[in-house]
Amino acid sequence: MDVSVVIVDWHQPELTRRAIDSVRSQRVDATIELVVVVNEADDATVAAYRADHPEAVVVAEPTNSGFAGGVTRGIRASSGDVVVLLNNDAVADHGFLDRGLAVLAAGGDVVAAVAATAVLEGAFTRVTGADRGDDDLVAGDGTRWRRSGTGQTLVNGTGVVVDRAGNGRDRDWLRPIDDAPESAPLFGFSGGAVFLRRGPLEQVGGFDESLFMYYEDLDVAWRLRLAGFDVRYAPDAVVVHRHAASSGSDSPLVRYQSMRNRLAVVVRNGSPAFALRVGARTVVRMLRDLARPSGAQLTPSAWRRLVLEAPAVLRHARRARRADGFDRAARVRVETLVDTAD
Repeated sequence: MDVSVVIVDWHQPELTRRAIDSVRSQRVDATIELVVVVNEADDATVAAYRADHPEAVVVAEPTNSGFAGGVTRGIRASSGDVVVLLNNDAVADHGFLDRGLAVLAAGGDVVAAVAATAVLEGAFTRVTGADRGDDDLVAGDGTRWRRSGTGQTLVNGTGVVVDRAGNGRDRDWLRPIDDAPESAPLFGFSGGAVFLRRGPLEQVGGFDESLFMYYEDLDVAWRLRLAGFDVRYAPDAVVVHRHAASSGSDSPLVRYQSMRNRLAVVVRNGSPAFALRVGARTVVRMLRDLARPSGAQLTPSAWRRLVLEAPAVLRHARRARRADGFDRAARVRVETLVDTAD
């Protein structure tokens, strides 16, 4: 297979150069094309990338097109049969490409995407008692972890899981690397480390740039499954991820984009019953946040912004839904992969 590796940079050349070097060090029986998309590009940064990496295709994007826009421009500039997306704040382990491509090839044409394994950079210790910090990472069960000089290696993700509320999350998030993996069904992939067949990706329309960042990868995975393709997992294709290097892990931007885009993605892809349930839960969440601002997920001003944006967001999602043309049976079939665990 000919492989195009797409990396999107936004004002982080030091991190991006680490990612580039990790790709260049790969040994694989394939032609590797490297594509670097520079969001909000300036002439000096673009010139430096082109001088240091003359073999790479450098795409200068004058605006900040987000992750969705950046990868769309990178894919458009690439030529490989397989497109590999790699976060600029991730480093590919030795054998990453070879192992991911092997899983993709073994699956045949029905497999459109293969999720890689992402582990968190550094070591972490479990936080006990009332000692809490703003930079702590929190697992689904409430366990808190803090970066430390010594400690455990934690998993960032092994693909994406979707729950009954339409929330997408990293499978195995904050699992110690030596613990048994969780059993939640694999629904999709993280755009930070994934192998994609170009044909199926183009067939379902690629990434939706209106999502900008967050849930854009879940949206693509959902449409691939609706079209009858499968998503697999390559446990030995590993990247080391510096989590939230581009945006805070629980920043107002992350919370807002996640709330907005979750609704948009479910309306585009879910069955009517699923979309109605998620819409109702969103309204309930808003009412709770407005009643108790101290523990709110979004601030009153963020909810006001979302209410003002919602009509346009939902119109776009409904238009895309009609254009996709998937029937109710396909939507219900895909939702059998939703994680129903409480």
